[in-house]
Parts: sequence; C-alpha cells; structure tokens
Amino acid sequence: MASILLAPQEAAERLLISERTLRDLKRKGLIRYVAVSARRIAYRPDDLDEYVESQVKQEAGPQPTTPPRKQVRRPSDIIPFSKRNG
Repeated sequence: MASILLAPQEAAERLLISERTLRDLKRKGLIRYVAVSARRIAYRPDDLDEYVESQVKQEAGPQPTTPPRKQVRRPSDIIPFSKRNG
C-alpha cells in the first residue's frame, strides 16, 4: 500500500510548528521520518498523528487544600535553656 509522504514544510504546517522545531524533534528522535535519499527526508501522516498523540496532556484539576497545621502550644512550665541555673 502506497503511503503519502509529506515534505518537511508540509509536515511542520500540519503540526503547527516551524521547520526548525520539526528538525529538532527529528534530531532528538521524538518523531519518525522516512529517509527518501541520503539528503532528503519526508514524513508519513500516520507518524505525525502518532507524535501528536504522544504529546496529549491533561492538566490536573484543582488540588484539595490541606488544612492549616495546628500550632503546638508549649506548657508554661518549660524554662528556656538560657534562663536555667546550672
């Protein structure tokens, strides 16, 4: 089955990124590509879709706030070290 190949410019447009960002993704191994020749590369739409799916994120909802910590009261019979006779 023949697959449609997209030029780097077309692939970048489809991903809504610059060609430079696309090159960086390719160099880092984050996106698959087809080596058409020694100096020419192309991208399959399915590989672009796979990259997009790998980037889907979801923000965590508001986190419950923790109640304030209760202050520990010290008994009044505690004498600071500096005030002790010794």
